[in-house]
Amino acid sequence: MGMTRLERTLAAGAALAITVALGVPSTRAGAADADKELARVRGTVEYQLAPEPFREVVGEIVVPDDALAVTLADSRALLRLADSSEVDIGAKVRLRVGAFNAAAGKPTVLTLELGAIHFVVRHPVGGRSNYVFVTPTAQIAVRGTEGYLVTGPHGTDFYCADCAEGDVTVRVGDHSYPMTSGQQVIVVGGDPVSASTTVIKQPCINPAAIAVSDGKLGRTVPPAQWVDTTDSLSADPLAPPPQPSPRP
Repeated sequence: MGMTRLERTLAAGAALAITVALGVPSTRAGAADADKELARVRGTVEYQLAPEPFREVVGEIVVPDDALAVTLADSRALLRLADSSEVDIGAKVRLRVGAFNAAAGKPTVLTLELGAIHFVVRHPVGGRSNYVFVTPTAQIAVRGTEGYLVTGPHGTDFYCADCAEGDVTVRVGDHSYPMTSGQQVIVVGGDPVSASTTVIKQPCINPAAIAVSDGKLGRTVPPAQWVDTTDSLSADPLAPPPQPSPRP
């Protein structure tokens, strides 16, 4: 015997409840959004598509364009994109995921509002990748590289683990800095115009980046010498980032 109309309604409601509980995006996520997958590795991972509330990620979900991914303390997540590029998301991170624009020839923009990430951007077969990682104080244009990026209330810290010549450029205000493997750029300050920028070549000493790399970075540097110039480790990932002061 077939289901009655009431039974069909109850079954549909139960299916919707299961979808929400699992953290699956709403129908606002279109087919083009299927090129970005967010997976919980451990701890508490959430995402938000404003003005909707935050939803917890239990396993792996497809995230819509402009979704905000957040990890809490002692948590970790992984973002996979259609060209096999990956972003390892550390604890206490706010990462806004833009549209994947490989087909349109435009850069894919990922905005790191807080915390530390490790990314591996791969060239697609027969083409070149095109990414821009944005923080409140810097823009990092990436074509194919492995890097560690940290941002916090006091600035931005970027380390090139594997950067071919011409593939990575860091822009701070009106200044551009081409990067190669082993170089680190430290931006101190909350305003890209007035911030101080230093480029050095040494093992990465930012503890947030070292945590994301499971200790692989900075292993030759004693922990007492690790320096978090960004102050990212003390910030709250659920608090909205401070807005820059209006220009006079």
